[in-house]
Amino acid sequence: MKYFLKCWKHYADFKGRARRKEYWMFLLFNYIISFIIGTVYYIGVMFQAFAKFSSGEMYNMALSGLYFGTGWVFVIFCIMMAYSLAVLLPTLAVIVRRLHDIGRKGTWLLLLLVPLPLYCIFYFCMFSLVAVIILGILMMICSLGITVLYIVLGCIDGQKGENQYGPNPKEEEAMNN
Repeated sequence: MKYFLKCWKHYADFKGRARRKEYWMFLLFNYIISFIIGTVYYIGVMFQAFAKFSSGEMYNMALSGLYFGTGWVFVIFCIMMAYSLAVLLPTLAVIVRRLHDIGRKGTWLLLLLVPLPLYCIFYFCMFSLVAVIILGILMMICSLGITVLYIVLGCIDGQKGENQYGPNPKEEEAMNN
């Protein structure tokens, strides 16, 4: 929990280094929190959709596009979106600091943007089933590749001693204990 709170204290700190433990603990706690909020939201949406289906309103729901829920479900949706926005900057910062710990530039973070043009094209090509399938597969491959890359980068041990981004946080922590 201390590493999760440390990332919040340094929410916009893109300088320095973050050890593996800080990186993984922050991502783990974010995942747990997001999973809990998302599960409550999706259960609520399912119950509301079932109620609408039972009353014959499902056709209107399908025509209206996305369904965010009503009442308390919409409140949970807003909490989920607010948390996602709130955690964005600290997540980017800890990824950059983690990259610094293994001696990489923070600009590696821009790899996350690689699938963005595919996502945009995907939504404009909804008229063609073949285009949707091909772009969907490309997006999954890009997203999977980037995810694997960040998992690997998160597993690499930091550089020993001081590097151009600062002292080794693991060695500093060992000296302080």
